[in-house]
This record gives sequence, structure tokens and C-alpha cells, in this order.
Amino acid sequence: MPVRTHFSQDTLDTLFDAILENDVADSNVTLPAVIPANFSEDQVTQCFNLCQQLWLEGIAPQQLVRLANSILWKRDLSEQERVAFKHIRAKYKHMGFAFILYTPAHKRPFLYEATSTIMGEVQDAFRNGLKRKILLLGGVMRLLVSGPFQKIRQRLVEQARLDTTQAFNRMLKAEIGKIPAYLNEPSITSAQFHALRKIISRHVSFFDTLRTLYPSADNHKMSRFLSAINGLMGRMHDDLISQSVSGQLNYHKDKIVVPEIISRLLTDLATAYPKV
Repeated sequence: MPVRTHFSQDTLDTLFDAILENDVADSNVTLPAVIPANFSEDQVTQCFNLCQQLWLEGIAPQQLVRLANSILWKRDLSEQERVAFKHIRAKYKHMGFAFILYTPAHKRPFLYEATSTIMGEVQDAFRNGLKRKILLLGGVMRLLVSGPFQKIRQRLVEQARLDTTQAFNRMLKAEIGKIPAYLNEPSITSAQFHALRKIISRHVSFFDTLRTLYPSADNHKMSRFLSAINGLMGRMHDDLISQSVSGQLNYHKDKIVVPEIISRLLTDLATAYPKV
């Protein structure tokens, strides 16, 4: 079933520009005086439709196949190919967050999740110079991006259905409501830190979409505040992954302390955010 609303290329470009800067680590950000909340059915529907269209029209399947072939056979990508791969992965993540936020299941379909996860692991392997792992992941990725699986993923995106507006608004508030439980612990594992960051990443994805379709000072300010947290946490998580790969840290067992700046911004967000 086709996407119900068809947006212009300018709108798609505006959203993607926002996505590319959704992890800018700027600690000099403030929340709007009133947190945007309780979104209308039309707002939620339009935002979800835009997420679908960005994925459906913004990714060339044959380009992804070529990139997978390069990863498998060369165990490397050129600088231009890495940028292309990063952009495709960003669109996969954005639609993945949409599955979690907007749909009744509040999770990504299995095949979609597997593909997106493998792409993320490929990026981590490149970042940490893991040639053998790149070969293995390249083989799996090449299988997953083949024609039959691509058709299934396309159908999953096209046929995805919205949860109720009330459930969507409740989901946003409930997610932010989980933050204090993490911060109340003196230390958390890297896996818990990653789960905490995912809450922020999902919110960034929504507010990036919202400010694209419904530009306002408050929506933009909210998006930038969330992006700042996302960027700070993303850089720290990259370092944690590197430490895990080198054997300096057990990702699932060793405890870390959340840095003060991240803790402060998260506390400000959780305190100001409307409650369920």
C-alpha cells in the first residue's frame, strides 16, 4: 500500500539534513520554556508518512548491493562509499526508530532489525579496523540486501500501521520517564548506557521529523537539545565500543559513571518533560 501523503524532495532533503546533524555534541543548549507534547493525529500521521517516504524513496537498493559487494570482497570502502553507506544507514535508523515509536508493536520487524543491526556492526568494525569481522559481516549483509529480502523489507515499510495517537503520546512520555532510573544508579554498564542513549536517539528522530513538517522555535529548540545529548552520548559510546573490542572493558558487566554534563542534561530533560 503506498504512502498516503507524498512530500516534496525539498521536504525530504530538509529532514535528511536534520538527521545528519542529530548528534552534534553541543553542551550549550537549553530546553524550550514549554516542552512540545500531546501531538495531534494529523501531526503523528504526517510524521510517520514522511519517515516511510524517506526510506522508500531515499535508498537505492542496487547501491546498497554494490556497497555490500565492496565490503565482502575488498573488506574496505572508499571515502565516497563510506559516506554513501553512512547515509543509507542513517535512513535505516530513522525508519527503525519510527517502527518503535509509531507502530503498535513498538519494535522493528525482525528482518528489518537484522539488516539495520548488521549495518551498524559493519560501521563499528570499520571504525575499529576489524578486517576478519568485516569479511564475516560483509557476507551476511550481502545476503540480507539481496532482492528477495529487499522486497520483504519494502513491504514491511509500506504496510506499517500507526498505533493510536494517544498511545504514541503516552509512549514518548513513558520513554523519558525511564531516564531517572538509570541516573539514580551510581554507575551503569555500557549496555545500559547504550539503552539510555537509544531513548534519546528515538526522540531526536521524532523531533527532527516534527520540525521539518511543523517548523517552530520550540520544536527546533527541542530537537537541538536532544541532538546535543545524543552527540555527547554517541561519542562516549564509540569509545566504550573501542575499549570493549580491545579487551579493556566488559561491555555487559563493567560499570561506568555517566559524565556530569550528560547527567545534567538528561536530568533537565526528565524533570521538564510532561509526565504520563
